Amino acid sequence: MHSTLRLNRRQWFKSSGAALAALALAPRLSLRAAPSAPAADAPGSPVGPVQLSFNENPFGPSPLALAAMQRELPRVHRYPFSLTPKLVKQIAEREGVPENHIVLGVGSGEILETYGVYLGRQQGEVISVSPGYMQMTKAMERMGSRVVAVPLNERLEHDLDAMAAKITPSTKAIYICNPNNPTGTIVPAAKLRAFCIEVSKTVPVFIDEAYLQCADDFAANTMVGLVRDGHNVTVARTFSKLYGLAGQRIGYGIMQPAMAEVLRPFMTGSVNLLGVVGARASLDDAAYVDAARAKIKAGRDALIAVLKELGRRYAEPQGNFVFFHTGRPIAEFQQRMLAENVIVARPFAPLLEWCRISIGTPEEMAVCHAALRKVLQT
Repeated sequence: MHSTLRLNRRQWFKSSGAALAALALAPRLSLRAAPSAPAADAPGSPVGPVQLSFNENPFGPSPLALAAMQRELPRVHRYPFSLTPKLVKQIAEREGVPENHIVLGVGSGEILETYGVYLGRQQGEVISVSPGYMQMTKAMERMGSRVVAVPLNERLEHDLDAMAAKITPSTKAIYICNPNNPTGTIVPAAKLRAFCIEVSKTVPVFIDEAYLQCADDFAANTMVGLVRDGHNVTVARTFSKLYGLAGQRIGYGIMQPAMAEVLRPFMTGSVNLLGVVGARASLDDAAYVDAARAKIKAGRDALIAVLKELGRRYAEPQGNFVFFHTGRPIAEFQQRMLAENVIVARPFAPLLEWCRISIGTPEEMAVCHAALRKVLQT
């Protein structure tokens, strides 16, 4: 991380307590809460406020996916049941596992939710990090389980040793978002692999790889090989990020067949027709995926250059967003950026002077860079 962050455990707990007290006095915060503003006139338009808070792919789906979805428009009155097995087969072949290892979901969020509901009913503990993505852990908490939040290390990465130290007979799952949301940091692959092999002997491990396909080296960092090798590991993926299909809500989990079998009854329904055909076409368009990843990296690097210019600390990012220190309360920073036509992400306690900004189009990022120079220099 640029300009190493010093955040010891005492400081973390002190900050967490203050943050929780503040949130307790405020209205309940939605996971997607952000300052409201009119939508921009068109994607990438610098005219209206630019939306840089949801970690979407601003470049949209592949041309093959768009064409496939357009061809299916006359059939949207039909269920996708005849097409979903073809997508499952295609995914299974891509991931190198039998089809009974794959569970489709309405975005990877449904996989997180159902996994959390199933294990949460056992009313034990789930180990995760703070700040981190909370959908699975919140689902477990709603079912009566307890969330054990472990502070990130000084580089704002998962502290695997500290997480392992929290395992007790009550632990029902360990959740790791890699790259982490909101920090964008990635766990060294060899260390994560060794951790998963050892821990999964007694506790299920859930690896959320929603952003890993945006990383510099996806193949070296994915943990799907552990699923192939029979370890008690689940890996989640989504078509919402790199593939640009956030509006179609389609994702999947790769897991052991026994886990897949118990999760399926908890699924809320069917994925949608256009999402299925868009996902299938996306998997066939490797050239577009490579180009989208390169454009996201270019936007990420350009944003980091601005932060360096302004002397700001940031977490080393591998997703399609950057997390950095603003030097002021995030609520104030959000409003100042909105005044400059940029919508940034919600607060992530306990780091309430840090901000996550998603990578947008070059036009959107030009607006963002200008806003940062103005807001952070005053």
